[in-house]
Amino acid sequence: MKYRIVQNVDGSFIVTEPADIFAWADIAGIEIVRLNSNPRQRAELQGQPVLKSFCGPMWDGDAIRYEDQRSNDILSA
Repeated sequence: MKYRIVQNVDGSFIVTEPADIFAWADIAGIEIVRLNSNPRQRAELQGQPVLKSFCGPMWDGDAIRYEDQRSNDILSA
């Protein structure tokens, strides 16, 4: 599975596409709080990690996407 992490740092979007979301979270110090089990979401999102302080998982057409809160606020406006 392909992952896409979107963060807003000093007003600029930073997009990271880690090969291993679990390793990335560990290195970045991001807690994985649980695995997604929302039956109302797409099958691709089932079993995907939920990251503390990030919105997601979201389907991004070809990847599982996560956004920090600032990015989500800007992109959802």
